[in-house]
Amino acid sequence: MKRTSVIILAGMLLGLGLGCPGTVAPPDGGDPTVDGNRDPADPQPGEPNGAFALAIPATFNTAGVARLQGTVEQVGDLDVYDLGPLGAGDRLVVEAYAFSSSLDVTVALFDSDERLVINNDDRDDGRSLDALVDFIVRHGSNAYYLVVSNSPFGSTRTLTGGYRVDVEVSSGLGVPPPARQTIVLDFDGANVDSPVLGTFALAPFNAADVSTFYEGDTETVKSRIREIFAQDYERFDIVVLTSDDPAPPPGTPFTTIFLGGFDPNLFGIAEDVDLYDLERCDDAIIYTESFSPAVFSRTPSAEELGTAIGNVAAHEAGHLLGLNHTDDDLDIMDDSSPADAFLQDQEFTIAPLSGDIIPIGQQDGVLLLNEIVGPR
Repeated sequence: MKRTSVIILAGMLLGLGLGCPGTVAPPDGGDPTVDGNRDPADPQPGEPNGAFALAIPATFNTAGVARLQGTVEQVGDLDVYDLGPLGAGDRLVVEAYAFSSSLDVTVALFDSDERLVINNDDRDDGRSLDALVDFIVRHGSNAYYLVVSNSPFGSTRTLTGGYRVDVEVSSGLGVPPPARQTIVLDFDGANVDSPVLGTFALAPFNAADVSTFYEGDTETVKSRIREIFAQDYERFDIVVLTSDDPAPPPGTPFTTIFLGGFDPNLFGIAEDVDLYDLERCDDAIIYTESFSPAVFSRTPSAEELGTAIGNVAAHEAGHLLGLNHTDDDLDIMDDSSPADAFLQDQEFTIAPLSGDIIPIGQQDGVLLLNEIVGPR
């Protein structure tokens, strides 16, 4: 199932789920080796193979193709395959299909340090729940691991079943260079029209709309939001502007973070987890009025309110740059800590992946951002 940013914090959400029905029949090409493409002469069974240390070696033919077949036997069952070493510039195409089942299959690629490189839940063609990765490797590693499991957002009938995965590796391609991104924090209000965010009008940001406690503190809160957001991204080649600044030069792609409005269940939402920032002009919204003092253990000061909103804005921008959720209170991409965590000095770190993504491995936010937008 395809999704936007999904996070539960103090009973509130930072995202929603989307889905698309159907399956796509795998192409013809011969019978895959059952049990994970293991060498038929190997007497060891494929299971258990739910950890990196238990990964099943994938065997590639002379055309650089491996065919894997297995079964997700229960919710959360993981099958890990060792694809061997890959170098920067190698192209990896992974096509995963439900095989004689209704499984909503998901795949994720990790390097030898167990860091997430890329993942996919649904094809982008809107026709199927099957997974597709077509990726140019950004950094070499002496082993890359492919993890196959069920979608954490699937319906009951799509959580188990058989799958087939075709993996093709080719070499000699250039590494896509990082690309500077411009992000605009929009405090001016707007008419939002987005298939994900919805269609509605936002009034200009006013701190008093959060609580009368912040009457007269609008500029203080706005200044702190920008300061925290810029601080979170200061290591990376990202231009941070606000609606108080001159607009980006004509022709410059930019992402917009709208700030304002209220949602009873959401702090913020991004249009998508845009892996490797392929869509340069996507949007997110931070529901600033959802940051009422009641969601915290105490009433934050105006500066602390700006810190909280700034951290959540950086979180949603992280999704638009391609980052997934993690499970670490101090990591900006955390998805499970209480709202008080927003008041801390969060930053991009190496952190365990959220179980809402896949319950294995970790995300190195600094590495990914350096590969996506580059260092400052």
